Amino acid sequence: MSVLAAGRTVEGDRWELSVAPSSLGLTASVAVTSVAGHRYWGTGCGLTGPLATGPSVTTAGSDDSGPATLLLQVPADVRAVVVRLSDGTREDLVLHPLPGRPDRLAVLVFPRHLDVHRIDRYDATGALLPD
Repeated sequence: MSVLAAGRTVEGDRWELSVAPSSLGLTASVAVTSVAGHRYWGTGCGLTGPLATGPSVTTAGSDDSGPATLLLQVPADVRAVVVRLSDGTREDLVLHPLPGRPDRLAVLVFPRHLDVHRIDRYDATGALLPD
């Protein structure tokens, strides 16, 4: 298993984005641990093959007490991803390279009481890509 990225939420929870080889390609997962050391339910998905172009693959989840997670697999033509939450917050996501593949992963860990209202993807020229 390889950790692609790690960070902390505003509340201080620690998250890690990791990938591991699987029989179908790669498995991606987001694990979140509270400040007190409690491991929340994680979010994961299988990445069967590189996305060359087209729509992104979205996986989301949460448990009854921890933050919500959003995991996006984006094709190579996507250069930026912006998420708008229900409280008006704008989140510019970091695109993390996948080993030996052109597609990338982005992750957002956010308060469970909020909803994702919009996900916008942009190309290298800054043009908005279709949904």
